[in-house]
Amino acid sequence: MRKNKDWNPSATFIAAFSAVSAVCALGAACHFDALIGSGRKGGGGGGGGGGPSGLETLAQLRSDAKTPIPVGGSTPEQSIVVRAVVQDTALTRVVEVEIRPVGTDFRGQPNATSAATPRGEPALVQVSGLQDNTGYHWQARMEGDTAWQPYGGNPESAADLRVALPVATNHLEFTQNPTTTTAGATMAPVKVTLKDSQGNAITTFTGNVHLDMAPNANPGGATLGGGVVDVNAVAGVAMFSNLTITKAGSGYRLEASADGIAAVVSSSFGINPGPGKYPRYLVQPSNTTPNRPITPAVQVAILDVYGNVDTSYPYVVYCLMGNDGSPGKNATLDPSGTGRAPNAGIATFENLKIDQLGVGYTLDCSGTHVDQGFSTSFNVLVSLP
Repeated sequence: MRKNKDWNPSATFIAAFSAVSAVCALGAACHFDALIGSGRKGGGGGGGGGGPSGLETLAQLRSDAKTPIPVGGSTPEQSIVVRAVVQDTALTRVVEVEIRPVGTDFRGQPNATSAATPRGEPALVQVSGLQDNTGYHWQARMEGDTAWQPYGGNPESAADLRVALPVATNHLEFTQNPTTTTAGATMAPVKVTLKDSQGNAITTFTGNVHLDMAPNANPGGATLGGGVVDVNAVAGVAMFSNLTITKAGSGYRLEASADGIAAVVSSSFGINPGPGKYPRYLVQPSNTTPNRPITPAVQVAILDVYGNVDTSYPYVVYCLMGNDGSPGKNATLDPSGTGRAPNAGIATFENLKIDQLGVGYTLDCSGTHVDQGFSTSFNVLVSLP
């Protein structure tokens, strides 16, 4: 059903009055006042439509139901609110709205309706699901009426309103995120792409992209290495091919930035320790007495070349006699306490016992692929001070 372009106010009023009068004469319910102002695009002041009765002061508002949308204006949302004041003999009425894209004929079928609204009160109709970059025209009526009241007072080919969602600014995106690797090893290439609001790569971008550790996702206090952390994009993509991190940890993230563009953070990744290479005494041996365990227990961590504990070190760690502090250089370290499997890279020696008195003993702890490591000196005494 298209809008009536050749509307004659006087003729329509007389015809409506005669028809309604005839119906009233037969005793039927009369809603003459509800029909006034209906029938063509426009008809009320302010571009809103409506006459002295019926649907008064039609208005199109943003979804807050407060902010007006001018005739032909735009909204940055995909929903609007239609407001109309009901002037009718009935106590309550429902307002119906039909909205279609410009160029699509009306069908006489409402898209949305209001709640039942008392006479003289504003009825609000929520219209949702509007499409971006699309112009719409709409019309309204009270439920049960046959005549629609077009809105706007503008040509049918013109939009009563247009949806124009805000356009997001260009943004950086990790199109190839960092992956978990071994301390000191070169990561798989990391890619950062400049994209537009539709998610398309901006291939004309050749600017510099800077990569660094994300300040709030650097649990190990690591430094990003590899020499090249500033790369010029090629066809919108900056590729980082030689990145390294030497500090083991989990929950790391990288941050990419470029001039005039908001920084972006990568997905989470981890750095695993490298293979064990060096022993480190977490608990050094202390003075003891003959054939009594050294207390507290000696602890030795197995470290990779970057100082990370090799938490998956698979071999037994041995603590043997380093310097024999006995007078005859013939002391024995009880074999039952000398070899221990590490737990998460840390070996605990709770039963190290030496059988002779002496001064200046040391231990020598090592393991497969792990260098020797000498402890600090300790004494074996008759009684401890």
